[in-house]
Amino acid sequence: MFHAAFRRQRAPQGFTLIEAMVVVALVAILAALAVPSFTTMIANQRVSSAAQELQTLLSFARAEAVYKRTQTAVTATGQKWEAKVVPDGPLLREIVASDAVTITPGSDNGVAFDVTGAAKPAAGSAPYILTFSATKATRVQCVRVTGAGLVRQDKLPAGQTCS
Repeated sequence: MFHAAFRRQRAPQGFTLIEAMVVVALVAILAALAVPSFTTMIANQRVSSAAQELQTLLSFARAEAVYKRTQTAVTATGQKWEAKVVPDGPLLREIVASDAVTITPGSDNGVAFDVTGAAKPAAGSAPYILTFSATKATRVQCVRVTGAGLVRQDKLPAGQTCS
């Protein structure tokens, strides 16, 4: 009876080194397969984020034009976009878009909003269209400002153009 108590073996606990190495190898393989889709997802998110920020800036500039009963404009210098009172008024708000995102305006010198909220591109005629894209992104974002001043956003597959 005394010997029988010593013969009982404990149940094994934990993992062996080989089991742990197999799990680490499987995780590494799955991570290597997932990285390309993550880069695409990150590029798409950057495009969406930049388009949303600029849409918000355009809507803000329109609201300020109506509220303050003065003309406002949204203009770009590189990746920096500014909303300000025109002519030569104070800066109301600015955003700086990510360098990873390419923003292509439909016309130069931005868009201006009058006291009624109507929009007029500085060059050309309405609508004022901005195209957002990035390398490795699977879609293009379009931000459109109509002549009435409404700001809308569309998503298109990569390679298509906003019109």
